[in-house]
Amino acid sequence: MTELLRKQWLHTLENAVNPSDLALLDKASRILTQNIVPADEKPLWAPYRGICPSPYNFPGIWNWDSAFHAVGTARFDRGLAQEQAYAFFSFQKENGMLPDVIFSPKRDNRIEDHFGKPPVWAWAVERMDREYADSVFLRNMYPKLVLNEKFWRTERFNEEDGLFFYSTTETGPKRDLFIRWESGLDNSIRFDDGVIEYLYPIDLNCFMVSFYQSMQYLAIRMGKADEAQAYAEKEAALTQKIQERLWSEEDQCFWDYNFRDKEFVRVLTPAAFMPLWVHIATPAQAAALNALAADKTKLYPCMPTVSLDNPKIEPAKGYWRGPVWMNVAYFAIKGLYDYGFRSTSMGIRDTLLSWMKKDDSIHENYNPLTGEPLNTKDFGWSCTFAMEMVLEMR
Repeated sequence: MTELLRKQWLHTLENAVNPSDLALLDKASRILTQNIVPADEKPLWAPYRGICPSPYNFPGIWNWDSAFHAVGTARFDRGLAQEQAYAFFSFQKENGMLPDVIFSPKRDNRIEDHFGKPPVWAWAVERMDREYADSVFLRNMYPKLVLNEKFWRTERFNEEDGLFFYSTTETGPKRDLFIRWESGLDNSIRFDDGVIEYLYPIDLNCFMVSFYQSMQYLAIRMGKADEAQAYAEKEAALTQKIQERLWSEEDQCFWDYNFRDKEFVRVLTPAAFMPLWVHIATPAQAAALNALAADKTKLYPCMPTVSLDNPKIEPAKGYWRGPVWMNVAYFAIKGLYDYGFRSTSMGIRDTLLSWMKKDDSIHENYNPLTGEPLNTKDFGWSCTFAMEMVLEMR
């Protein structure tokens, strides 16, 4: 049934996108469905059809990967998309935390819950509902998201400063490593020298703005106007703190803030553009960020995970220290697109799409200097964001 739905969806797009883009949509959606973990492996999330990031190096279902897979598959198979949510939320802890990963029997069935991943599930559920409104699904998911927000507010929020941070239950030598893993950006240059424990990351705080924006939409859909208003107030308060603490007027850029050393972490990455994605930047701030994105010595034409002029950049083997990742690149360029900077955003979009069209796969990340595919092939969230770039940026 999934394959039939996928083909029908592609047929509806034949006159809406050019043949090259349609072929990319075909490839991306096919890879997502091929990454469904076989039922005969008897994974812990059965009977749901969980999608792994890639069948080659990722034996399990990951937190924000699953949310991104849900957004992609919702375009053609709402049932499969909903199963990504049901599968992962089956492992939500009593305090509302979502684990990082549930490994498959191929690995050891282990659940990694010393840390989580960035809070993107409310956004994903909103996107799924906008694709196909389903009140039953919302009734099931809404209280789980309410509980997840409570976790972030209770365990990852500084009431005095009004900003969020990443953390872990680990107290030993792996503490710094696990916090970096919770960020999803692992070895980013932003986190060098053991600073992540003391950061208010700009991307995390914008993800929480997005969380509150989506919860307002979902609460209204649930007929809970009072709860929607409460989330609106949290969004407004957090937006104010981001503007006060994470914007540098001197640098004309948003940065992470090190609250221990009371200084910005001045490492230019796609994270700086997240306030555009959630639409909380001023026009002047957006214009300043566009100038950085359009600078060929920094981020143009591919939005790498660190600016091209950073002395620590590792374009081919750096993982999050230079290669282009499609999720964070998309958030950055979609923000620029929404603010009207079409030349910059579409220029980067076209570069990234050309890379993903080069062979019969879509890869985990790409060399920012050459466009060479790197690391794992058939990578799920890269497929989702290929689809997003084609369909949401035209």
